[in-house]
Amino acid sequence: MNKKKKIIIAAVSAAAAVAVAVSGIAIWKLSSDNQSGEKVFVSPVADINTVNMISLGGDCFSGVIESQKSLDVKYDTSKTIKEILVKEGDEVSEGTELFTYDVEAMELELEQGELEIEKFNNDIDSMQKQITQLESDKKNASSDDKFSYSAQIQTLKTDISKAEYDKKVKNSELEKLKNSIKNSTVKSEMSGTVKKVNSPNSGNSNPEDMYGENTDADVVMTIIASGDFRVKGTVNEQNMMAISADMPMIIRSRTDETVTWNGTVTEIGSEPIQDNSGVMYSGDSDEMSTSSKYPFYVSLDSNEGLMLGQHVIIEPDYGQSGMEEKTGVWIYEDYIVTDDDGKTFVWAAGKKDRLEKKYVEIGEKDENYGDCQIVSGLTDDDSIAYPAEDYEEGMPTTTDPDEITPDDENPDENIDGSDSIDGEDGGFLDENGDIVPQIDDNENSEDIIDGENGELLPESEDLDDAGIVPAE
Repeated sequence: MNKKKKIIIAAVSAAAAVAVAVSGIAIWKLSSDNQSGEKVFVSPVADINTVNMISLGGDCFSGVIESQKSLDVKYDTSKTIKEILVKEGDEVSEGTELFTYDVEAMELELEQGELEIEKFNNDIDSMQKQITQLESDKKNASSDDKFSYSAQIQTLKTDISKAEYDKKVKNSELEKLKNSIKNSTVKSEMSGTVKKVNSPNSGNSNPEDMYGENTDADVVMTIIASGDFRVKGTVNEQNMMAISADMPMIIRSRTDETVTWNGTVTEIGSEPIQDNSGVMYSGDSDEMSTSSKYPFYVSLDSNEGLMLGQHVIIEPDYGQSGMEEKTGVWIYEDYIVTDDDGKTFVWAAGKKDRLEKKYVEIGEKDENYGDCQIVSGLTDDDSIAYPAEDYEEGMPTTTDPDEITPDDENPDENIDGSDSIDGEDGGFLDENGDIVPQIDDNENSEDIIDGENGELLPESEDLDDAGIVPAE
């Protein structure tokens, strides 16, 4: 080695030694690969493709289609129903005959009442004749007898007043009775469909209707109005916070989830539904707890294709209704990165699960939902990472979240726990454990720097004598 070259090497070596002394450590880039070995988490595109996300909220509720208006037709419990003229499901109009009362008993009662009225009239007429006779006799009576006549006349007048009052009351009863006989056939007050029929006389009356709702015992039938429908849903008390008034909803058919309607929550009931369907069991516990259910109502934008009594699924509309027509691959715009040339790419798992830039072509954008269409460059079979500034191509990737957190307890140690330096560019450890760099010089690959004074050691000098040992 010529003298000039040795001087240059010695100067460089001295500067390196000073840097080590000041900092206390030496940091070396051992390779161009990711030094820390941290893995980048990637998700399958199929999992984040918004086209595949039917329901973002996960909250679904059962519901049934009902009329916006219903009418409970009640009967007079003091009467007996003779015949019900309609059955469940019948379409009725205003004025349609629904059922009739048994008027035979009322007719007998009417005849008895009329006889009582006739008796009242006869009694009153008789008492008036008696008063006339007493007044005539009083005129010819002595002074002592006149008082007795006056008392009898006053008693008869009182009896007549009472009889006239009783007659008036009875006439009122008879008028009502006549009216009941005349209107013994009950007619519908609106157009609609007979929802259910409850025959009180059959002995099979059930105060709980077919939807599990309690009804009054005097309701003989319910008519639901024709026209617009609404959806009646039920929500568990534990999920009450999942819905609110004016919240948009998607109504799905139970038989075909692709058939949907849209609506808005108009009302949330404050009284729980009185049924037994709220009984719940938790785990293996022997204790039984009840959970109340509350009704809520959804007004529909359109009722085309719906039927009264149809059972449906209700789910909050978080924007997924707008992507019913989306096909292919749609991902959130946050995954898209634009390079200096204006080209768009995503960080994706490439060959051997190494991170790489995968350039994609962007199509339509959904500003409301925050996603965009991937025209080309990406499929559901790919896996991509959420962008970060420190990503570099070649970094290892994983789909296991548990593998993305590195062990930071002792970053200076290698994975196997040793203090050795691996890689192409190594060094030596002096007797104090400090790293002493090895000069990368092809012509003088054996030249070594003294760890104590930074001087270049000749090839022939014994390493052991210099207090230097090669790093393992």
